[in-house]
Amino acid sequence: MKRYILENDHILIEFINLGGCITKMIKKSSGTNYVIALDDRENYKSNPYYLGAIIGRNAGRTYPSTYTNYLNEHIVLDRNENTIHLHGGYQGLQHQLWTVDQIDHQNYELTYSDTHSVYEEMNFKIIYKLVDDTFKIELFGKSKVPTICNLTNHTYFNLNRDKAQPINTHFLRTAPAEIQLINEKLVPTGEYSDMKNAYQSFDFTEIGRVDKAFEGRNELLRYSSGGINLAYRFLDSKSSDKILLTNDTGENKLLIQSNQDSCVIYTLNVISEDLSINGGIPITKFGGITFEMQRVPNYVHLEDDVLVNDYYSFTEYKIF
Repeated sequence: MKRYILENDHILIEFINLGGCITKMIKKSSGTNYVIALDDRENYKSNPYYLGAIIGRNAGRTYPSTYTNYLNEHIVLDRNENTIHLHGGYQGLQHQLWTVDQIDHQNYELTYSDTHSVYEEMNFKIIYKLVDDTFKIELFGKSKVPTICNLTNHTYFNLNRDKAQPINTHFLRTAPAEIQLINEKLVPTGEYSDMKNAYQSFDFTEIGRVDKAFEGRNELLRYSSGGINLAYRFLDSKSSDKILLTNDTGENKLLIQSNQDSCVIYTLNVISEDLSINGGIPITKFGGITFEMQRVPNYVHLEDDVLVNDYYSFTEYKIF
């Protein structure tokens, strides 16, 4: 497991080759690391919270844990969350060692050939790039035959200097969106809500404190252990500005741009393992918030035209 750094006058990015995990995203003017990261690098081998990782082959929950391949064959996927195939299963990209090549001090290329999973073979390339005050992730996939590919990055953000303070008082704004409804197993039902009535607490079209979502009275909050764990499907997928996050003082801000049509927002609602982060701080509920830019979860069972030969997505993080 090796560590790499990209740096310019505005930002310092640190990542490791295991899962391409982002471990630092430092705004130099304030000295704040925007992300939560494990203190013991060995814990990235299990990484139960997917901290900073590239996720795939298929981000989110797939249920039933199957898909139909290009030969119209019924392919059974492994189940790593009870009966559910989550984030690519046990052989997901977050567990793989990527080959890393430095293009220059502000650009790295990571590559991996997926030849061992149940999915069809696919070659992947990641570009980590700095441009002024923006960190850009580009994800490429190429296969000889049509296959499943839905990648994302699973970095958790906490814009407070002191990571012992949760993200409850952060302010959040999303592009206009509807939320994907889920059942008690967190599996998408195929229905969506405009958040005008029972789910209004999840609506961040107008900027608001993150913890306003925690005060709702609905079954989605109960299913999600009292926090946010929902896919926001954007009404205008062509608009690149998707997410704005700021801490309560306004000192640190994050603007996320992407070409993806949905974003799973998750507020670290369930703590299953006691781990140390960011210099000796115990990981806690609501200690971070992640924005998983991707195709809508469970799309393999909800949409047509799910197989691709060529995959491309980008996500940009403007740090200011």
